[in-house]
Amino acid sequence: MAGEIDYYEIEVQNRLTGGIKGKSNWFLGLGVLFLVLGLAAIAFPWVATLSLNMAIGLILIIIGVTQVFQAFSVPQWRGFGPSLLLASLALILGGFMIFYPPAGAVTLATLLMVYLLLTGVVKITFAWKVRPALGWGWIFTSGLLSLALGLLILFQVTVTVPWVLGLLIGIDLIFSGIWILVLVYAAKRLS
Repeated sequence: MAGEIDYYEIEVQNRLTGGIKGKSNWFLGLGVLFLVLGLAAIAFPWVATLSLNMAIGLILIIIGVTQVFQAFSVPQWRGFGPSLLLASLALILGGFMIFYPPAGAVTLATLLMVYLLLTGVVKITFAWKVRPALGWGWIFTSGLLSLALGLLILFQVTVTVPWVLGLLIGIDLIFSGIWILVLVYAAKRLS
């Protein structure tokens, strides 16, 4: 029975690290980038929150402007009204995020909450599927942390302290960076 477990563990390990072996430098760079960005977000949490706020606001404004052009390029199209409505919504939301950061921070907190909750579930599920493999515990821990951070936002911890978003993002990035580096290490060790 011990031989079966060892074989299964090796098979799962090989499947997990097999795709990483040829791209280990890419994954190594990604893990280090996540760590650096995570540390920067923790060191400057308010800047991280405002930067994300501005970036998402800018993306929404670009989406809104593009949809306005699309709507007016074919005004006889039956989707003209809905397209213009969605463009207006994107422009208003993007404008709030850029020109009124507190409203943007609340919007960002909601988006981040959904992201963290979903990535937490995905990481936990992924860790459970590769459970005997080296590093599965880091993936599982990262998933639990993402889930916990999402729940913190859900329970309104960030309403009174907007800079907490940058701190939470930083923590999530650090743990994601660590588990990516653990996978790279495992892939190189098995080579």
